[in-house]
This record gives sequence, C-alpha cells and structure tokens, in this order.
Amino acid sequence: MPVSMILVSTDFSEYAQAAFETAYDLSVQLGAKLHVLHVQDESNLRVAVREGLLDERQTDEDLCKALEGLTAERFATLLAKVDRSKVAVESLSRRGDSGKVIVDYAREINADMIVIGRRGAGVVRDLLAAVVGSVAESVIRKSSCPVLLVRRDPK
Repeated sequence: MPVSMILVSTDFSEYAQAAFETAYDLSVQLGAKLHVLHVQDESNLRVAVREGLLDERQTDEDLCKALEGLTAERFATLLAKVDRSKVAVESLSRRGDSGKVIVDYAREINADMIVIGRRGAGVVRDLLAAVVGSVAESVIRKSSCPVLLVRRDPK
C-alpha cells in the first residue's frame, strides 16, 4: 500500500511531539505529504484559563485573537526544524470533538495513515481509557485508514 498522505494530530504536548517527529520521519522516508492538525475541543474560556491568558479588560474578540496567536506560536515552534524541501507540510486548527474531527479530516484529505501520540502505558491508564475512552482509542475505532500510535517513552 503506497503512503502519500500522512495526518498527524497534535495538542502540542510532549506526546504529540513524539508523534510529530515519527510522522515527519515517515513522510521523509516515503515521500508523503504531511498534514498537521490541532483540534481545540474545549471552550475558549477553558483554554484561556488553563493557559493564563485571561485579562478582565479583554473582549471575547480579544480572547479569540489571543488563542489564535497562541496556536500559531505553537505551530511555529513545532514546525521550526522541518525541512520543507524534503516534505510538503500543511498545518491547520479546527474545533470540535477531537476524535471525530481527526477521523473526518483524514477522510477529507484521503489520508493513507494517521499518526497520533498516546500517553504511556499502564494497567490503570489502559483500563480508564477502555471505560472512559480517549482520543487515540476513538480514532482507532473510527478510522478507515491505518493508525500508528506513538508513545513518548517506548520503554
């Protein structure tokens, strides 16, 4: 099966960084185009509180611009070491349920593979993921193309 389009999702965590590095390396080796997708599945207010972006004088528009700026800054950091002469890279951000948005976007671009980071392993974490669900498990269940799970620490 030829792989010409790879989708990697990112939440800009260290786990997503490991997935991105793996997806980039695969893209270079296979000559595939790389799509990097960030999905915001929380409200702007929740993200702003978590990131310390709130200011009592901010309007909703100011808050949206601050979040867009933060996302753009994180994409710039993530893609800073990418050699675009070796790989065509497209990055974008969408809102919604992460698992659904990732699978829908993979279909939209006809991705041959999805690469996604997964927090380490462990009985408690695996049991919780099985009961509550996680983005990675959701993508695996719903994807029509192969999904590569990348752990930050393969040990």
